[in-house]
Amino acid sequence: MIKKHDICRVASLEPLSKDTYALTLKVNGDMLKYFRPGQFAHIRLPHAGEHLLRRPISVNTIDREAETMRFAFLIQGEGTRRLSQCRPGDELDILAPLGQGFRVKESHQKIWLVGGGIGIAPLLSLRDTVPGREYTAFLGYKSREYAYELKEFEGFCKAVHVTSDDGSIGEKNFVTEALRRELAKEKPDVILSCGPLPMFRSLKRVWEEDGRDVETQVSMEQHMGCGTGGCYTCTCMVAGAMKRVCMDGPVFDIREVEL
Repeated sequence: MIKKHDICRVASLEPLSKDTYALTLKVNGDMLKYFRPGQFAHIRLPHAGEHLLRRPISVNTIDREAETMRFAFLIQGEGTRRLSQCRPGDELDILAPLGQGFRVKESHQKIWLVGGGIGIAPLLSLRDTVPGREYTAFLGYKSREYAYELKEFEGFCKAVHVTSDDGSIGEKNFVTEALRRELAKEKPDVILSCGPLPMFRSLKRVWEEDGRDVETQVSMEQHMGCGTGGCYTCTCMVAGAMKRVCMDGPVFDIREVEL
């Protein structure tokens, strides 16, 4: 039986940028063996009691040799604030890996990554799990002070296109407009994306106008209750039917998901 539930020890917690942290946990072998890029963990908050739900956080990177999973998260409320106060040696109750990750085929040799905000984090896991491909990254940040892991993407991608809302890093533009510009020059084998809903809506417009022949997968960010398919809190409309992001996703084909 795959061991998806465990009590995991905090190896480190470090700041990445403004209000953004990286939490590294020592995990069991099954969590690493069966992990696929785009999957997530459901983490019980420390000292939460019963009034705070677990938090779904996508896996940022893995290290099979060190037996660790790393999670990048942005402080957005009481739950993530508590998570930012963890210390090495603390123990966290987690469920992982959960959900359906990105579907990377052997034919996907030229892969473009499109991320916005904290949605950039799970795209870095492809570096660890699907090496030997030609990657290009399109990374959209709020501003320079919120930018994180840019050097990591530059280390394994052929090219990295950076945008920000205020122009303080990269170009002042929507990340999807940078994507549109490059799609006019060439086409990848697949586009893999993670970010907020407004970015996906813009991405779908770009895809409809300039990239309909390119397979595009999006990893949806959604509020969750149980994280295991029982509560139906995280549903979204996909191909005319209600699907659970935690079980049927979080990754869906952009042609099918209604944005």
